[in-house]
Amino acid sequence: MYVCKSCGSTQQKWLGKCPQCEEWGTFEEAPDAPKKSRNKLGVNAQFASTFVKAGSYERKPLRRFQTGFEEVDRVLGGGIAEGTVALIGGDPGIGKSTLLLQVLANFAASGMTVAYISGEESIDQVSERLERVVDGVPDGLFLLSDQDLGNIMDGLVAQEFDAIVIDSIHSLQHNDLEGQSGGMSQLKAVTSALTAWAKKSRTVVFLIAQVTKEGYVAGPKTVEHIVDVVMYLEKVGSENTRMIRTLKNRYGDTGEVGFLDMGVTGMGDKTDFATMLVSSLSSDEPGSALGITLQGSRPMIVQIQALVNDSTFAIPRRVVEGVSKNRVEVLAAVIAKKIPKLYLDHKDIFIKVNGGISLKDAGTDLALVAAMISSVTGKPWKETLFIGEVGLLGEVKPGIAFEQRYKEAKKLNFKDILAHKGIPNISKLG
Repeated sequence: MYVCKSCGSTQQKWLGKCPQCEEWGTFEEAPDAPKKSRNKLGVNAQFASTFVKAGSYERKPLRRFQTGFEEVDRVLGGGIAEGTVALIGGDPGIGKSTLLLQVLANFAASGMTVAYISGEESIDQVSERLERVVDGVPDGLFLLSDQDLGNIMDGLVAQEFDAIVIDSIHSLQHNDLEGQSGGMSQLKAVTSALTAWAKKSRTVVFLIAQVTKEGYVAGPKTVEHIVDVVMYLEKVGSENTRMIRTLKNRYGDTGEVGFLDMGVTGMGDKTDFATMLVSSLSSDEPGSALGITLQGSRPMIVQIQALVNDSTFAIPRRVVEGVSKNRVEVLAAVIAKKIPKLYLDHKDIFIKVNGGISLKDAGTDLALVAAMISSVTGKPWKETLFIGEVGLLGEVKPGIAFEQRYKEAKKLNFKDILAHKGIPNISKLG
């Protein structure tokens, strides 16, 4: 039996490409199923399954803990709920460990008992970073350096904790299973054991994860299915700006984003990111247009740049960054149909969304169209913001959350806002 280490699907024979997730070279031979044992992890013995009557069960109120970061609390839905297992991924050096050390210090300063468990660094290394990012280490913060899950679980069962951080989940080893730490079976077993303990003890567990070169959490997708929250920390805009976003959240909205500033002494909230972003963006040059997108429930100003040139190829090129290529193809076809004098179907089109933000909602269609038209005509859209979805007939529609976008634009002092009422069809732009 062979198992895909990306998505967990099984096949009777080895395949070069997984038919489920379409990843290449991900199949490996599945290890023999381990014999069940009552090992020192104590999960089976400590937390035996017990059925309860739904009608007579008295649910305990779910507490939420504030992380000390407004932006992180916002992403989590108002703080992190007790018993939550949260997986956080991001490139090496992006600030995952620093952020969670600060979160634990904030928890401890409020009277909670917390632990930072590192499988990659010594206590001396963790302590050195802690002293750099925290002004006065609180009493309730404990450190441990170990890779043996059994030893770690013994310590967690012996002393009650309100929250812990595991750095990283890929470094821990379940000694009842064969295979190296970070392997598919190891990751599933370690995550399952920690999740079972978190649910029974109502402890918050943060799991730091390594990512692949494509930016996804390394390992099988089943790990993301086991946990309650999946978050990513990414660099966006300036060198020191970080965006934290959720891909999954059982206790809040998915897709929410927050912004942080990473400095020498650690992370801080960047609540004024939208205002700072506007001051750095410009549509004074031809080929540039400003739109407003939704990142989760947060409206954000984006600058779209387009470069449109006569093509020397039989099939014109479409090169995009930060937006779907299919979407650009469709909008280019609509422009070619509605404004034929631009001859857009015979031109190469290059699109870039500044700031490292990806556009996934149709409410920025009009801004994309405006940028392409401006590049062809050579006329800039000075101090103009575009809001709207564009249909196949060239009609401009308000799109999702138009009022929210419009209010944000007004709050940021945009006076010239073009939308469906002023531009009923894109032919008016040509």
